[in-house]
Amino acid sequence: MDKIKQNKLIYIMFSFTSMINFLVFWLDPKSYMYLAISLIFFMNACVFFINSREPGSDYWRRWETIREMGKWFFSVVHGSLITGLIFSVILYVVIRDYLPLLLACCVAGGWLWGYIMWMMNEKRYNVMKK
Repeated sequence: MDKIKQNKLIYIMFSFTSMINFLVFWLDPKSYMYLAISLIFFMNACVFFINSREPGSDYWRRWETIREMGKWFFSVVHGSLITGLIFSVILYVVIRDYLPLLLACCVAGGWLWGYIMWMMNEKRYNVMKK
């Protein structure tokens, strides 16, 4: 099995595991360990998503446009505003409490996610360009 297909399979497995752990957390909101495990598997799925993109694909052509806007723009818009706010809404539906704390944690975590994804995309992009 070539590396790209293997990465796609691992991405699917990590995504599925992340959803299952989040479902368990949804059914029992007091079990925060499942939420943490779900977030870890989500991050791993993101890593394998980046690594499963074939050189010269539409993903990397879009990345060239996105990277022109800059690291901080990507981290704030894609990380904090999009990912962070989506996770805030999802967690608020599950927990139904602590909205200001959830919002602050998810927006900060979203920014961190955006920053890490930027670094990983840049690393993979630079390797492909060589």
